[in-house]
Amino acid sequence: MDKMKKTKHSNRTGAQRKDFRPVNKPISTTPTDWNNSALWYDDLVGERGHFHHERTIIPGLKRILKLNAGQHLLDVACGQGVVCRAFAQMGVRVTGVDMAPELIHLAKQRSQSEELEDYYEGDARQLADFIKPPPHGFDAACCVLAIANMTPLSPVWRSIGALLKPRGTLVVVMLHPCFRIPRASDWYFDAVALKQARAVSQYLTSANISIEMHPGNPASELTHTFHRPLQAYFNTLSSAGFLVEHMEEWTSEKRPPKGVRYDAMERARKEIPMFLALKARYFAADND
Repeated sequence: MDKMKKTKHSNRTGAQRKDFRPVNKPISTTPTDWNNSALWYDDLVGERGHFHHERTIIPGLKRILKLNAGQHLLDVACGQGVVCRAFAQMGVRVTGVDMAPELIHLAKQRSQSEELEDYYEGDARQLADFIKPPPHGFDAACCVLAIANMTPLSPVWRSIGALLKPRGTLVVVMLHPCFRIPRASDWYFDAVALKQARAVSQYLTSANISIEMHPGNPASELTHTFHRPLQAYFNTLSSAGFLVEHMEEWTSEKRPPKGVRYDAMERARKEIPMFLALKARYFAADND
């Protein structure tokens, strides 16, 4: 490792032990919703989404879900509605829910179709308490870049399943938990071999990690992200009546800057995925 030089990155592995805690230990009451950063997030995402939304996430969701006009989609932790709007433009009837009231307010402001878009403030673990599904149930549900802010997982899966039609689908998109672990993963550049690599110092231990919403700002709000290994997602989905039938790993479409490291960074970009997408089908209703 003495030949390897670390590139700059916001999540430094050397800082891991301070805030990298097993999830079964008590944590602070710091909220995990983004209500206090709603305006900042809305400015970042905008009408059509940030770069990764536009180039990778929304196209991938459309391809995996294969929804048609008139079908019903439930977007859990919808934020300011960027995914909902993308599907409503296809004629899909979308219902978005988020725990942050300010984000729901912004989603309603940005709504482009009162007929196709509905938004609700509420807890993803108790969806049936405030959402009335269509008569046959929702055709599909999604949770995009938000599941790492929720704990525990099982109540979320059961809550979603209760609103899906029999054998309805759920797609969960997250930062790849094998390679994108706050305070426990980072980029390294081998100056001798001219290779860019991803170093991971902790993976199997589920952990609660405190995160600054605006790194470098002393007044930044804190939130929590919950790292889990893949087995936690597969096993909790299975216990809640879902079967994971498809998985995709998406790389970033953002090319590195030109320079002496360009070739190495470009190879790493193409080989090390940034996002993980899981498609699960709900079978619990078969036994009802």
